[in-house]
Amino acid sequence: MSKSSRQRARMARELDASFSTLQSYQQWQALAGHYDRQTGGLAWREREDSPLYDASSIKNRLLRLRRLRRKGDDQGLLFALSEGIHGNMAGMGNPKLYRRARSGTKFLINEYIDEICDALRYLSPRRFKGISWADRIEFFQVASHCYGRSALMLSGGGTLGFFHLGVLKALIEQKLCPVVISGASAGSFVAAALGSRSDEEFLALFENNYLARVLTDTSGKMNPGKGGSSRIDIRWLQRKVVKLIPDMTFREAYEKTGRSINISISPAQPRQKSRLLNHIASPNVTLRSAVLASTALPGIFKPVQLQARDADGAVKPYLPSRRWIDGSFSQDLPERRLARMYGVNHFIVSQVMPVLGRETQDRPGLRKIASDASVAATKQFVRGCLDFLQRYGRVGPQMGTALNAANAILEQQFTADINILPGYGLSSLGKLLRILSEEEMEALIMAGERATWPKIPIIDTTTRIGRTLDEILHAFEVDQVHWLRTAPQTDAALDARVERGARRAAPATPKRSKRTAAAIERKAARAA
Repeated sequence: MSKSSRQRARMARELDASFSTLQSYQQWQALAGHYDRQTGGLAWREREDSPLYDASSIKNRLLRLRRLRRKGDDQGLLFALSEGIHGNMAGMGNPKLYRRARSGTKFLINEYIDEICDALRYLSPRRFKGISWADRIEFFQVASHCYGRSALMLSGGGTLGFFHLGVLKALIEQKLCPVVISGASAGSFVAAALGSRSDEEFLALFENNYLARVLTDTSGKMNPGKGGSSRIDIRWLQRKVVKLIPDMTFREAYEKTGRSINISISPAQPRQKSRLLNHIASPNVTLRSAVLASTALPGIFKPVQLQARDADGAVKPYLPSRRWIDGSFSQDLPERRLARMYGVNHFIVSQVMPVLGRETQDRPGLRKIASDASVAATKQFVRGCLDFLQRYGRVGPQMGTALNAANAILEQQFTADINILPGYGLSSLGKLLRILSEEEMEALIMAGERATWPKIPIIDTTTRIGRTLDEILHAFEVDQVHWLRTAPQTDAALDARVERGARRAAPATPKRSKRTAAAIERKAARAA
């Protein structure tokens, strides 16, 4: 290695170490840009060609969209957009395209995505004359359905789960937090704290270290641990839930914030199914009881009964004969259920356990092959031991539940499309059930922020089109409500149909939405 090469390598190592001391995303952006200029990442971003994607196809489509918009060929633009609104056009969704440079992917990909978003906004105004309102709404809803949605999944992990707070803070500050969020165990606590607040209210919790102080308060009787430290008990958890989770149901939280919060719970009894609680499947269940159930770690906390609010506002038992335990035992990351309920096809995971998700960080090669083989062999061995115990061992109900839970954990997938992983090691596992000091809590939240900042460029790029479509459809829903309130009430049947369309929370099917939009246009014409 030449002297200049050694100097560049040393400079890269020094810059790399500097990332762990940054205090804001703006600082991270500046250092990432400097790092890329010094290591060749910026030159790589500027160079369009790469074997990782079809640059010529992206370039041709970009030029075509620009040309159609410049000429005012609106029908041609709509047709061109309908051909290719998906996240992996010409391979541009390849994860390897986001590993070479820290500050982002190829500039060509960013320009192409920006042009698509600009074209969508260009076609979106109601008074746009080139194409009928009904046809455009049908296009936007079909495009949104085909493109899919993103979801953020927060794993379990005891007190290490407060790492998620830093993740959410970083995403919300950049306006990149998905609307669909799931949480299991400790992740359910954080998901509920966010899902019951607006962005502004959630960020206000971090002012003057309020969250760190509340979550490390040890007032009241506790179970002392070794060295005088305090272990979590049910009274401590209940106090924190009451302090930070408002007394509201899933439906009330959704109506306030528009966020679709999902909390995983596992059955305490054998031969029962796990559940994913949300405003669709369990709208009247209270957030507090859902969080207490999802965090009920077997052997530490007793199984929990869910509570729900009835039509009179009274809180009553929900499924009175059932009891529930820690959600991470059955569905720490409920990908399939989120995909089925919300049409999610792009997943972001915040995984707090240091032993999980590490295989995603290995670069392709012999090391990754060996690591994957080792993990697979270990899982198969443990699965065989558990199966033997269940078949031939004499186990009681509690042991049977524990064995079923262990099997469920082995079957789960702990990674996703984008993985936000902590930098701490296995030694942190000793803190799982211990109340952290205020300094430790602040450090854990900051660790969540620092782990998220490097993922901001890929999250921004891969979700930008979906966020633009959501903005347009939301504006359409607001416009529906406006016309419903202001236009003359001359046709009762038409008013009822429009009102039903305005109340729908989820996007309608294209056929139904076309009739609704056409009805609104006829009503507006009569009003004029």
